[in-house]
Amino acid sequence: MTKTSVRRNLTAALTAVLLAATATAAVTPSAAAVTVPACSSTGDSTAQKNDLHSLSNHRGVVVLKLDTSVNRLPTELHVGSWTLPVSWVPTGTANTWQTDGPIHLDAYGTWGAYVDAPLINHPGLSTELYGVVDYTVQPVVQSARTDRAASDADHRTVTVSGAVLGRDPYTGQLQPYTGLATVRWQSETESEPHTADAPLAADGTFSQPVTVAGGAWITVTANPGTDPSAQVTGTAACTLAPALARIDGAVSLNAKTSASPVRSGATVTLSGRATWTEQASPYTVHPLAGRTIQVTYHDGGSTPAVTTSAVTGADGSYSVQVTVSRPGSFSLASAAEAPYFTNSWADVTQQVQMPLSITGFKATLGADHKVTAGGKLAATVSRSPGLAGQAVDLEYSANGRTGWTRVATGKAAADGSFTIGAANRASGWYRAHHRASTTYQDQVSNAVKKSRTASRITSLKITPQPVTKGKTLTLTGVLQHSTTAWKAYGGQRVAVLFRATGSTTWKTVTTVTTNSTGHFTAKPKATRDGTWVIDYAGNSTHFASRSAQDFVDVR
Repeated sequence: MTKTSVRRNLTAALTAVLLAATATAAVTPSAAAVTVPACSSTGDSTAQKNDLHSLSNHRGVVVLKLDTSVNRLPTELHVGSWTLPVSWVPTGTANTWQTDGPIHLDAYGTWGAYVDAPLINHPGLSTELYGVVDYTVQPVVQSARTDRAASDADHRTVTVSGAVLGRDPYTGQLQPYTGLATVRWQSETESEPHTADAPLAADGTFSQPVTVAGGAWITVTANPGTDPSAQVTGTAACTLAPALARIDGAVSLNAKTSASPVRSGATVTLSGRATWTEQASPYTVHPLAGRTIQVTYHDGGSTPAVTTSAVTGADGSYSVQVTVSRPGSFSLASAAEAPYFTNSWADVTQQVQMPLSITGFKATLGADHKVTAGGKLAATVSRSPGLAGQAVDLEYSANGRTGWTRVATGKAAADGSFTIGAANRASGWYRAHHRASTTYQDQVSNAVKKSRTASRITSLKITPQPVTKGKTLTLTGVLQHSTTAWKAYGGQRVAVLFRATGSTTWKTVTTVTTNSTGHFTAKPKATRDGTWVIDYAGNSTHFASRSAQDFVDVR
């Protein structure tokens, strides 16, 4: 009696604590716009005695079932050593009555019980109806729920919480007891369920983390436990509905390199961010944190030149340094995480400037001031890109050390060979220069010196002017070349050129040789109006030159 009284006196206070503990606000799912599933059991006994002609218990209410008529219903109920006055009310089922309220006993237990029922057709006779009254605490699951309505790749562990209490058979009030909350769950991708026993706190509450793989079905069962003094019998279970949902995600990878192009052998930083997007409205984007990103670099070989990995941070960002020797591309991949994510890939092109050489560079400087140069580009590393179309500059310097300027540009053929020409050039130093491109590095050839002596024709004089048609003209002048100063250049042939008025073509009329003082004299006939000029074609060591033009009027 004392034990039962103490237990019942605690009921009101503990029930208030329990209600306060279980009435907290639901945790808002971070990525699911659905209601957090929850459930509660009724606490009905699972060990009912429903045979006809017997007694049974239903939450402390005794049910009487008869298969024959009686004069009157029994007014006393014998339970164990107790005799209780009772009155009955119909249940709505034929020949079935129940006590008009829960019976009151001074101790929990499962007791044998009987009543004497007078028979209507046999005056003075009665029948004893026997049964069992289950006057024990009935387990109840209250407000079982998960801390989120759906699992996703970043939230695979959910916490199942609630309370397991016992319902007093007389007062109907809930009270804590010693027992367990057994959590059973089965993920949509698994063929077998899992179970875990969660101990109850002093107020009957429990909390049990479980790891799921996608959506899951979760059931909470109230178990009596192993303490016989608790006087708890039967079990009660509830299944969370709707079931825990699954949030699918689409992974997105982006990447960039710190520089492109870079020289062969340089170290670049590959960086980017990985995210995943919910595949349902409102399509929330989340960082893909703590994941390994596989990184490979392909540069044309049969196997990847580099294989490495990077781990994403809390915001989904990652960074990894890679040394590159040849142009190629990075491939990035995140592993599938069933059933939430599939594989995801990204590619980034990396331009690498390969080394090359310039061989066989030669140049000639013509008497006409035209430079013709040529040579060959050659890649110095295997599997280098093709050379066709690579630009090559022809550069000039007066002293071969400073002041290099570009005078012409050419393009290499498929085999790397190139030829470049430039007009109106002076004596000096020449070299080929391949400026850095997206595929090859900067490179210059050897420099070669090319020079010729400058020449000029001065003091051109034509007499008489005007002149009578058919008469002889006298043309005189001086050919000089520049050594330490302008000096006479004898022994050289010069040509007398004429262009008739209205014509665009120069014609050679005659040639003469300069004397030791560089002077020359020519005596052509005047046939029509036109312009005269003296032309020196140059030689292997001298530039060509031409005199000033002189118009002659022929009458």
